[in-house]
Amino acid sequence: MTGPDSMTELLPENHPGPRPRHVAVLGAAGGLGQGILSVCREEGIGFTAVVRSRPERITNVPPGSRIAVVTSLSDRAALQAAFAGADAVLTALGVTGTSQDPSALLSANMDTVEQAMSAARVDRVVVINTLLSSSPGQPASFLMRLFSWFPGIIGRGAREQQSVADALGRGAFSSLRWTLVRGGLNSKGRDEPPVASRDWAGAPNTWMPVSYRAMARWMLEEAAANQFLRAAPLVSRRR
Repeated sequence: MTGPDSMTELLPENHPGPRPRHVAVLGAAGGLGQGILSVCREEGIGFTAVVRSRPERITNVPPGSRIAVVTSLSDRAALQAAFAGADAVLTALGVTGTSQDPSALLSANMDTVEQAMSAARVDRVVVINTLLSSSPGQPASFLMRLFSWFPGIIGRGAREQQSVADALGRGAFSSLRWTLVRGGLNSKGRDEPPVASRDWAGAPNTWMPVSYRAMARWMLEEAAANQFLRAAPLVSRRR
């Protein structure tokens, strides 16, 4: 495996990389969230599935894993309880028709999430974002600015993702070991190991997405491998 200062991380097929013992998954009921839980079940990783409502959507919860209902990301006590016992927090949050309230948005509650993680003695977080976003501290890309003007969920999603990257650039999560995954993923992406690079210059990536499960495996491995601490790798299909 390449070192943390290299431009790319290339893992052999079926490479048994490191994994955390237990993770807390924010947004566990969504497509990526369910992908993370599925990989956790297969690989014996404990999980806390954090959902806003309808915990019955999370099924097949193995011994040592659990469901935590946290109706608001501004509820520090509930988040602290949900994060207790985890080695890392993985976000799988997206903007939907039912997540218009600021209490559902990571960008509006990053201070509270950080405080709750610190109180629970968890300092590792892997945050999903879009492949179109710029690195924290850099201006928004043309495409992100364009999509932010779209009406409805597309525009709100672009604004939320950019707001998270901007907040990290301003020092959010400064006490945590964070990774912002600028990922290409969707439900129809290929189930193959993605490639991670720090920028597009000479990268072996494409713009093509991988499956939720493939991205889940990469995020779980990165949560333990710590190859991209306080970095924003591009993670997508190999050329």
